[in-house]
Amino acid sequence: MKKAIAYVSDVILGTTGEVISRADQKKKIEAHAAETGVEIAAWYEDAIYAESIFDRPGLKALLADRSGAAVVLVERVWSLSRNWKELSDVLGRLEQRGARLEAATTLWDCVSQMARHRYTTGGLKPRGPQVAEPEPAAEPVRVRRPAHLHFLGIKRAVTA
Repeated sequence: MKKAIAYVSDVILGTTGEVISRADQKKKIEAHAAETGVEIAAWYEDAIYAESIFDRPGLKALLADRSGAAVVLVERVWSLSRNWKELSDVLGRLEQRGARLEAATTLWDCVSQMARHRYTTGGLKPRGPQVAEPEPAAEPVRVRRPAHLHFLGIKRAVTA
């Protein structure tokens, strides 16, 4: 059974001010852990959502955790941050310890997609300019020129 640590924080949604509670996040994380055969060894949480993730005491404690957990479970990726630069720094720190982030829910926002991409493709790789090269045609394509061009129907439709 894989060992994991989990993190929750009150998440404030957009301009509505609605809060996804830590209790609700814990239920979803626990259900995900049971489905995937993961044992949660420790919980870390922050009562107040601070935009800068490095100002959160719960996250600081999570980053200091040396339990050897292979997975850090969150309910949604942006319970940590919506700022990819800060989140990427946290993911790098976790990866140096041999851990990876796993979300209990699948969301389609940009940060969640980038985190999934990081783990499913081996990381974000810098790409050079993408240039499509045309495939050589098996036989040259020939287009027959019509004997007469008929624009009279178009002209009538425009003037009608």
